[in-house]
Amino acid sequence: MNANAAAAGGLDQIIQHVFVLMLENRSFDHLFALSGIPGIIAATTANTNTYSGATYAFGGGAPSQLPTDPGHEFIDVIEQLCGANAQFQRGQPYPPIDNSGFVANYATTRTEGTPPHSGDVDDIMRGVDAGTQFPAMYQLATQFVLCDAWHSSLPGPTWPNRYFLHGGSSAGLDHSPTSDEMCKWEGLDGFVYPKGSIFDALGKDNYRLYQDHLGDPLGRIPHVASIKGISVCDVDDLSHFEADLAAGYTARYTFIEPSYGDVVNGTYENGSSQHPMDGLAAGDQLVARVYGAIRNSPLWDKSLFVILYDEHGGFYDSVMPGKATPPNDGAAAALNASGFGFDVYGVRVPAIVVSPWVAQGQVDHTTYDHSSVLATLERLFGLQPLTDRDKSANDVLSLITRTCRQDCAERIGA
Repeated sequence: MNANAAAAGGLDQIIQHVFVLMLENRSFDHLFALSGIPGIIAATTANTNTYSGATYAFGGGAPSQLPTDPGHEFIDVIEQLCGANAQFQRGQPYPPIDNSGFVANYATTRTEGTPPHSGDVDDIMRGVDAGTQFPAMYQLATQFVLCDAWHSSLPGPTWPNRYFLHGGSSAGLDHSPTSDEMCKWEGLDGFVYPKGSIFDALGKDNYRLYQDHLGDPLGRIPHVASIKGISVCDVDDLSHFEADLAAGYTARYTFIEPSYGDVVNGTYENGSSQHPMDGLAAGDQLVARVYGAIRNSPLWDKSLFVILYDEHGGFYDSVMPGKATPPNDGAAAALNASGFGFDVYGVRVPAIVVSPWVAQGQVDHTTYDHSSVLATLERLFGLQPLTDRDKSANDVLSLITRTCRQDCAERIGA
């Protein structure tokens, strides 16, 4: 698609402000399979995993918090997607995917924490009660557009998936960074994209960054500040968001991070990211808070708000990821510990597109990944693609109608 096609079609006059909130570590089936929303592609009790001679079917009753952090490193996701003991061979294609190893991995992995009690291994196959456990998200999913084919950008953890959102690439990173790498990127050097980030492409005056500062102070470390050219000082406290929107807000793109809870001690508690060890409630309140600020601002009828999850956090999903376009951005091999070619999507995650310009209660089956945010921004605002991944990605602009709805709730949530 021509980079200026959307602008030429007038969409840049309808949508002038794009907002993105990215939460943490939940699969689509875990959050929405039991929602009762008509038309979604979702797990049923026919979807099973076998481990240690027992068969575990997908079902309800997911606990509000897990006692341990399910594995979601690159090696974990290979086993989850490809079966117990599956391994990736450097230089070889990704193994055949059948989504059969989620229970086996949860029962045995130690990459993120201690394995659960043997009687709780089926928690990874359980879905939540959407209407009661995260009412704000559920309300948005039913009142706007729920995407049921949005995948994380690679079958791996948080950091590289979040980097894909900002640059259509993780510069070869396929793992959670080491302490040395984190210190380097969050210090003076910064994480470098071979082709730059969306923030470079937009320019300083055209974006704003916020983070939720409620909850545990240890969770106020914005991931986006690890990118070269962005510092913690560039990320504002979300408590200023509502007032900023009311005061001549001009940023085309706004990215919002949750509080990550107690990351120092690895409990993730008292955050708003919806990490599995912290629960859903605070994150749901964050969603309601951000929606309410945008909805009741002068920008509402010019806005597009996308709610995403960085990756699946180890939770079961029934849809097998497909082939993806590699970034082909000339990234060095130094950060690519596995030799992965970035040619397969990660596990499916929830995504909701909110705007007065989208249909009510629509389910969108289009294949997206996090670079679809970049594709949307680039085509909307006439920017060039950063990598082959965002160049080929589907955008969400086809969801925009020519009718501005007048029935959108001013407030949501419990």
